[in-house]
Amino acid sequence: MRLGSFDFRPALWPTVATLLLLPLLTGLGIWQLERASWKQQLVDMHEGRGRLSPIAFDTVGDNDELQYRRVFARGYYDMKHQLLLDNRTYNGHAGYHVLTPLQLADSGKVVLVNRGWVPVGSSRAVLPEIPGTRGEVLVDAIIKQPPEKFFRLGEADEQNAGWPKVVQQLQLDSLGQMLGVKLEPLILLLDKQDEFGFIRDWKPVYGVTPDKHRAYAVQWFTLAAVLLMIYVGVNSRRIPKDQ
Repeated sequence: MRLGSFDFRPALWPTVATLLLLPLLTGLGIWQLERASWKQQLVDMHEGRGRLSPIAFDTVGDNDELQYRRVFARGYYDMKHQLLLDNRTYNGHAGYHVLTPLQLADSGKVVLVNRGWVPVGSSRAVLPEIPGTRGEVLVDAIIKQPPEKFFRLGEADEQNAGWPKVVQQLQLDSLGQMLGVKLEPLILLLDKQDEFGFIRDWKPVYGVTPDKHRAYAVQWFTLAAVLLMIYVGVNSRRIPKDQ
């Protein structure tokens, strides 16, 4: 095949390798763009709903518009029965998220409040101190609806006898049985200014940001383009001018 002043004659093995690698590299680039789009939607939702006026938690219904919605709730913490969500990191350090049941003053409903991150103690056998208050509190928080796949717990929880209990994941039905109450199907992320919390650096996206996903996509597409150029270059020969 003649391409301008070059004769393009693809060899078997370079062709096979290119046909295998090119769709793979292109597919990885598309996948990164899809991840970037999904995470950008979360960021936009977090920012948009964060600008809305807070509403009373007792007035929220069961709908898809609650994620990242700011709410306030008045009630009492159950300081005797707290949970430590394991394998939470902050700035590269291992620790827990402190989950404290809050019984609402008006309705008696119980919802878990994530009061933030605390570091692991000197050893796994020594659980951290998690102080709070037994008086009535007015909680300012944002709603977090964990993905369903994040809930599934299996038999992974540590069966430590006392309280607080260390848990590996959030399976709200199982945690409710452990606490002896019916939990609301939501988590409240405590506001950063609340005096009864710990380290709270709430973000809609952890780990790889949308911009990083886009950068990774550019890298994969660039590799695909380089592969294609190498394939054409390896299989092309300049045609002498006298031919």
